[in-house]
Amino acid sequence: MFKNRSYVFGIGTGIIIGALLLQIMSVRASAPGQTGITLDEMDPQKLRGEAAKYYQVFDKNTKVFTQTELDAAVLKKVKEETDKMAAAKPQEQPKANTPEVAPKIVIYVQPNLDATAVSELLVKSGIITDRKAFVTELDKQGGNTKIQIGYHVFEGVTDIPKLVTNLMTAQ
Repeated sequence: MFKNRSYVFGIGTGIIIGALLLQIMSVRASAPGQTGITLDEMDPQKLRGEAAKYYQVFDKNTKVFTQTELDAAVLKKVKEETDKMAAAKPQEQPKANTPEVAPKIVIYVQPNLDATAVSELLVKSGIITDRKAFVTELDKQGGNTKIQIGYHVFEGVTDIPKLVTNLMTAQ
């Protein structure tokens, strides 16, 4: 009958040790807190300060938006503003009947710039579109070495011979 005496002895010992550990855990859970300040003792400002160390703290009445809500609100405002601008545009159209003045473009030619660098400067500023035509006209008028240093004013799109003449004359 007691062939497995050590087996039964081990089960009994395990049950007793488990009961003791359970009692020790339940006694420790009811022990007073050792953390210093409990939540009951804290006033709301101290509690907010302690929570702010680890979390973002907001007032109860403060509206906190998620990213999707924020995106939706921004899109709504953008749509309202574009509608306002679209409504205001028809009023501005009668003013558009006045003749437009060609914009003045001022270019500064630095010392030691060759014809290629000046043509690049003119293309970037929108005065000319074809570099080769400009360089060819500059060669034809002999202006590769005669480009004047300083500021040159151009009004709108000008033809290339006038442009070369403007660059070769001092202003």
